[in-house]
Amino acid sequence: MTELIVHIGAGKTGSTSIQFSLRDAGPALVRQGVFYLGLMLERVPAAREHDWCVQGQPQRFFQSRDPGTTDDEVFAVLKAELKRLEARGVTRAIWSNEAFLVQNRRILPILKRLAGEGVPVRVICYVRRHDKRARSAYVEFGLKSKRHEGDLRPFRDWVESHSIAYADNLAAWEAAFPGRVEVFNFDAIRDVSAHFCDLVGVSGVETSRANESPSVPHLAAWAVYNGSKAKPTWANDFRRVAQPLKLNGEGHRPVPPLEDLMPDAADIAAVQRTFAGDLAAVNAILRAQGQPEMAFGPVDLPSYEVTPWEMDRMLLQMVYALQEQVLRLQRKLEVLSPGEDAE
Repeated sequence: MTELIVHIGAGKTGSTSIQFSLRDAGPALVRQGVFYLGLMLERVPAAREHDWCVQGQPQRFFQSRDPGTTDDEVFAVLKAELKRLEARGVTRAIWSNEAFLVQNRRILPILKRLAGEGVPVRVICYVRRHDKRARSAYVEFGLKSKRHEGDLRPFRDWVESHSIAYADNLAAWEAAFPGRVEVFNFDAIRDVSAHFCDLVGVSGVETSRANESPSVPHLAAWAVYNGSKAKPTWANDFRRVAQPLKLNGEGHRPVPPLEDLMPDAADIAAVQRTFAGDLAAVNAILRAQGQPEMAFGPVDLPSYEVTPWEMDRMLLQMVYALQEQVLRLQRKLEVLSPGEDAE
């Protein structure tokens, strides 16, 4: 039967890059007898008929109100799809979901049922140094998204309620599939997508980059936005606001600080040396006409450093001016559409 290759993460070990690379490599995979099933089988037509399979919302499976029925449906859909793929000559089907390593209570029985039906199951997992994984996870789920009510939590508080451990979950997978769980050190791998493709015997797949680290100012803006919300947030909440404002730096050229652009004493001295001859020639003309001569000498340069208060004050004035425009537009809308909600 078609082999089922299950990539179970872990999170923050390049899983999204693997998924994007496989998603965009459809023709190359087909030519090599491989089919990518997606995160929650969203690339399987029969799966999309169910409410637990929605593009971009793999969490629906884990949040299903009737887990027993959902798990039976997932088993039936997957079994039928593997048979269909086998009939088409597909030798390997890949299912990638980084949540499976930890949230394995329901997915393991489904996979064991398939193995009992004769489906060869191969499990692949990547692990990362705990401190690096913790920091990356905090940026993703503590700042870029906020999965709790209230204020942002500093890393030291956030990490206390988020396990970064692997061993117990890996043991559960190994117990379910003895000798078939392959674990690799993410930190020792240069390109995890290329490594995964080599593992499963696929060539010609272009690596897709995903979840690139934002710049420090971008991340700070992200944190301010999510921290201002009392409710939990998703990363896309900020992206929708930031994209029109181009806060993500897209299309921006790097701009040095003003004090790095303006001349310092050495720059002024260099100009004086360069034009010393011209100064003498011009002074000769001035003398001939009875005019005061020019003279090079030390220059008292002003400071071009912008203080945080000066910048904050200017930005606040801009915010107030924009808010006044919004209020004027709201009043006009109320006149044009009396009795209707201005929103």
